[in-house]
Amino acid sequence: MSHLRPIDQWFMDQILPLEPMLLASARKLADDPDTARDLVQEAFARLLTMDGWAQIEAPHPYLLRMMRNLAFEKLRRAKIARFEQLTLAEDFDVVDESPDAFRVLSGREQLARLDAALKNLPERCRSVFVMRRIEERSPGEVAKHLGVSPSTLEKRLARAHYLVAKALAASPALPMDDRPAQSEKTGHRKNSAKRS
Repeated sequence: MSHLRPIDQWFMDQILPLEPMLLASARKLADDPDTARDLVQEAFARLLTMDGWAQIEAPHPYLLRMMRNLAFEKLRRAKIARFEQLTLAEDFDVVDESPDAFRVLSGREQLARLDAALKNLPERCRSVFVMRRIEERSPGEVAKHLGVSPSTLEKRLARAHYLVAKALAASPALPMDDRPAQSEKTGHRKNSAKRS
C-alpha cells in the first residue's frame, strides 16, 4: 500500500475539487478548450512542485492568478496574439477571498468566547476536548495518553461538547449597537437598544 505525501493529500482535498471552476475560468483566457485544459494542468504541475504550498490559505484565487500569469507568458511568447485574448487576460478578475475586518473581528470574538468556555470546563473534559477537537488526535491515542477506556473518553467528550455548547449559548455575541461604551467603567452605558 502506497503512502501519500502531505502535498498529495492536500492536492486531492483542496485543489482537485476546484478543477471545474478553474476550467471555466481558463476558457476565458484561452482560445480553445484544449488550451484551457493545458493551462489548468500547467498550473497544477507548478503547484505540485512548490515548496510553500502549505502556506497557501486561499487556493482558488491563488490558482486563478497563476493561470492568468501563465496565459500572459504564452501570449508574450506567441508570434501573433489576438487582441481579444489580450483584453480578456487583462480584464480577468481575481476575487480576493481574504477575510474583511468584520470577519476578522467576528472570528476573534468567537475564539475568545470558546476560550472562556474551555477554561470553565472540568479538567478531564477540557483535556479530552482539546486533544480530540483542537489537536485532532485519534480516539485511541487520546485514550492511551489519558489512561482511560474508549467508553470513558467518549463520555467525557460528549460532556465537554454539552458544556461548551451551553456556555456559548449563554453568552451570545452582542450586536455592535448593544455593546457597552467605553464610559461603562464610570457606570454609563449606550442607550441605543432600549427604545420602545
